[in-house]
Amino acid sequence: MDGDLRTVEAKPDPTHFPALARRLVFNQIASRIAQTDLHIKFEEDNVYVVWFAYTLGNWKALCSSTLPDGRYYEVTFSAAKNEAYVDTYIKLDNQVVHMGE
Repeated sequence: MDGDLRTVEAKPDPTHFPALARRLVFNQIASRIAQTDLHIKFEEDNVYVVWFAYTLGNWKALCSSTLPDGRYYEVTFSAAKNEAYVDTYIKLDNQVVHMGE
């Protein structure tokens, strides 16, 4: 499968969705690496699913990779539209907020 989201299999089965999400994230990362970091060896096994669920009519998966870039990915499949979306996020910081006693 290439990085073109139009090639996503129709109505993915929930048992296949985590693998599909990993593949979509891998394709996105691999295309970025191919342009900037040719020396990095990166394989689909370097992408993992942290969480996935069926929420409000959509399959969602949160994915990350073994790269030390602080990025994580949200893959959403809308069955109503038969479309998949990959959003990329970067963790900027983690602040502790102490709540009153």
